[in-house]
Order: sequence, then structure tokens, then C-alpha cells
Amino acid sequence: MKRRQLLRLGLFQLAAGATSVIFLGVLNRVMRVELGIDLIWVSVLVGGGHYLGALVAIPFGHYSDTHRIAGYRRTVYALGGALLTALILAVSPFVAAWLSQNLSPLGLALGFAFFLLEGVSTYIAGTAYLSLITDLTGEKERGQATGVVWTLLMVGIIVTGVGTGLILKDYSFDAFVTLTLAGAATAAGLSAIALVRQEPRSGVEAAALTPPPSLRESLRLLARSSQSRWFAGFLLLAMFSYFVQDVILEPFGGEVFDLSAASTARFNSYMGTGVILGMLAGGFWLIPRFGKQRITGLGCWLQAGSFGLLAYASAAGQAGWLSAAITLLGLGAGFFTVGGVAMMMDMTSAEHTGLFVGAWTLVQALAKGPAAIVGGALQTAFVNVGATAAQAYAGVFALEAVGIALSIFFLSRVGVQAFQQQVAPLGQVVVEAMD
Repeated sequence: MKRRQLLRLGLFQLAAGATSVIFLGVLNRVMRVELGIDLIWVSVLVGGGHYLGALVAIPFGHYSDTHRIAGYRRTVYALGGALLTALILAVSPFVAAWLSQNLSPLGLALGFAFFLLEGVSTYIAGTAYLSLITDLTGEKERGQATGVVWTLLMVGIIVTGVGTGLILKDYSFDAFVTLTLAGAATAAGLSAIALVRQEPRSGVEAAALTPPPSLRESLRLLARSSQSRWFAGFLLLAMFSYFVQDVILEPFGGEVFDLSAASTARFNSYMGTGVILGMLAGGFWLIPRFGKQRITGLGCWLQAGSFGLLAYASAAGQAGWLSAAITLLGLGAGFFTVGGVAMMMDMTSAEHTGLFVGAWTLVQALAKGPAAIVGGALQTAFVNVGATAAQAYAGVFALEAVGIALSIFFLSRVGVQAFQQQVAPLGQVVVEAMD
């Protein structure tokens, strides 16, 4: 793949970074602090709804393997999902404001449906996008390709974090609307530029227009391989432990240290800076020398240490440690991402790329969704048994550190070559599942 082509393809991740900051960072903070919605409901709505949308990852991944639209296997799914996500982002402030006045069972159900739709569109786009990268790159290219596109994801996060700080310096609802509209328009435009004419077009339909396997059949597919089970277990535990903080980090800064919305938005810039350094160093220097698996493990250890530092900062009231801890967390996430995603792309078969990418995406989401809910639930539970807000957040961060450390055992049992030896039998399982 030519460098220019790769950089243009990475604009999709630049757009994804912008939308994630607003949707999974700023929006949840506004709902909790400015609109006064209980953290447990913020976690359930924003986190649970978003990540539950990943249940579509396997069906649409497989569908893109076997069904072309206008001659394309991946482009239409990726672009269509991205444009729908941008539209949902544009109207999200009004939904959040309405929810703050309508926390009835019906209101919560409608709110959950809204955030679920956002999750569905995001995962349709993301699964097709990862499958496209896998299609366009060889095994030796994927470490660097992952480093480039995920670096641009972090650039989007950093730039949006800075922009958010400027626009929301003095919070108002109108300013928040301006932010979401600008973010939605930018994301839609970048996604279109990134994807148009990247994928070779063919007028020939895929040979096997078979229906996708069910969720149960897809999970059985993964369970049939010992290497799939170890890798799935690693992803589940590592990503669950990491994403417990996803919905609570910015509310944590506001509640414990009384930081403004602009200040907590800069958490994304700290995180993004660390991630960029981790992915560039990992993708272009460390992985070629030490391998994907070792760098993934290094990322896990750094994340565990970072959560320990956040726990200390919260319990001791040491706001000065926040920027260092979050930057270090980002560095660990960068190593984890560039190594783990490259491993994930290797853990596929040529005939069923979309299916396997969808399966790994689903595993991640099965971790992320409950994690987002558990983060808010744990903090609330600690407070209910007598802990201060600072102690409650410290307890959550400490548990995350332990979980990340334990995930390294699962990683140590994974072997990409061993998985490849099991690909043929797995392919037969796919066929059997769809007969």
C-alpha cells in the first residue's frame, strides 16, 4: 500500500477520534455534571447503548465478505455507518437535554434506543473499515499500517480535545451544540474523503451469498479453537479492565478536583499524546524488533501502573499527578493498540476476513459495554457504603489495575502461528454453521 493511500485511509480514524471525544467524553461529562443525570444512568445509556451496538459486528462483517453493494465489499458499509454516526452526534445535545427532564422508564428506554443506534452505526463502520485495511495490506505491512491509522485516530482526539477546551471554555448549551455540529460536519467530510476510491470496484458478486451465522454460532466458532479462546479471553479481560474508566474519567475530574469542562476535555489531549507516542514507537520501531505480542504485553503493564497512579492521585487529592498518569495510560494504550490490532488482523483467514474481524470486534464490545456500566455502578456502590467520591473513584481505578495485570497471563498463551494452523478447521465450522 502506498503511503499517500494509507494516509488518506487514516482520515477515517481522524474523524472517528473527533466523534469519540465528543460522544464518549464530553457528552457523558455534560450529562453528569451540567445536566445532573446520575452517573449510573449515564453509564447505562452512553456506554451500554453504544457498546451493545457491537452485536451487529459479526453479521455485517460476514455480510461485507459475501455481499457487494454497487461493486464494493467494504466501502458502502463503512461510509454509510460513518455518516449515520455523524448525524446522531449532531442531535445528541438535544437528546441529552430532553433526557435530563424525562428520566422515566419510557424516557430511559427511548434514550437507550438512541445510543444503541449510535453504537450500531459506529460498529458497522468500524468493522468494514478494519476489514478493508486487512484486505489492502499484507502481514508485514499491518504493524506500520496500524500505527499510521491509529496515530491519526489520536490526532483527531487531541485536536478535538483542544477545540473542545476553546469552545466550552465557559460552558453553555449553545456552545455545546456548536461543538457537536462542527464535529459531525467534519467527521462526515473526512470519512468521505478517506474512503472514496480506496477499494477496487468489481461488478461481480461474491460467489457465496450465504446468510451470516447467528451470534451463538459465531461464538461457537471462536470456542472451537484453543488459540481463539485464549485471545478472546485476553481481549475480554484487558479491554474490560481498561474501559471501566471510559465513561467516568471526565466526571472524576469534575467531581473530585472541581475541574471545568474545558479542563477535563484536555484529558483527551493527554491521553492522545501518550497513545500517539506509543503507536509510533510501537509500530515503526519496537514491533519490528521485539514482535507484536511483547509490545502488547508492555502496553498492558504500563496501563496497570497508570491506573495505580490514578488511584493514588484520587485518594490523596493530588491533582498534579493527573496529567502524568493519563499520559502514561495513553502510552500503554498505544502499545496495546498497535500490537493488539495487528495481532487481531493476523488472527483471521483470507476467506472470512470480515467474519473474524467482526468476531474480534464483538469480543471487544462484549468487554467495553459492561465495563462502561460497571464503572458507574462501582463508583455509586462505593459511595453508597460510605466512601467519599475520591475514595470511590480510587477503588475503581485500583480494580482496573488488577484486571489489566491478570490479562497478561492470557496473552502469554496466545500463538498466531498456532492459530493459523487451526484456520482450516475453523473455516469448515463457518460453512457448517451457515448450512
